[in-house]
Amino acid sequence: MFFFYFLFILLAVLNIAFPRFGWYLRYGWMVKGESEPSDAYILMSRISSAIVLIVFFFFILGGR
Repeated sequence: MFFFYFLFILLAVLNIAFPRFGWYLRYGWMVKGESEPSDAYILMSRISSAIVLIVFFFFILGGR
């Protein structure tokens, strides 16, 4: 179970720190030529990752 917690936290933190990397993994490979994620996408990606991480910590700490 610890591995799952570690992996989930790692992915959330990486998405907060490097949201463009997640965009390239999900959408970037489908686009021909130069394409970048919008500023709104980057902002929403960071906000949603932070919220998910906070909720995850509440579930983990509340479940013990």
